[in-house]
Amino acid sequence: MLEKVIEEFEALSTDAERVQRETLKRILEDNASAEYLLNFGLNGRTDPESFKACVPLATHKDLEPFIYRILDGDDSPILTGKPITTMSLSSGTTQGKPKYIPW
Repeated sequence: MLEKVIEEFEALSTDAERVQRETLKRILEDNASAEYLLNFGLNGRTDPESFKACVPLATHKDLEPFIYRILDGDDSPILTGKPITTMSLSSGTTQGKPKYIPW
């Protein structure tokens, strides 16, 4: 059993670049319908180049309006393609106040 896990890990790590590309592609495809991404004009494009060109870096503060909509019960695809079902509250050690973290 352990040997099989080690073999699988080694197989994945020998071609990490391919695995990362495939993982990113899947994440972008799974979330193409998210309102947050549509606001940046991706229009369903799921290639990494379009994402990089259209979507700026964001802070938690940038995402707070969307997070509060989710907390208020909006289950439409706001930040992700599927409804967010869990919110955690951070300890607040980074900026002195707790923040909601969607899962």
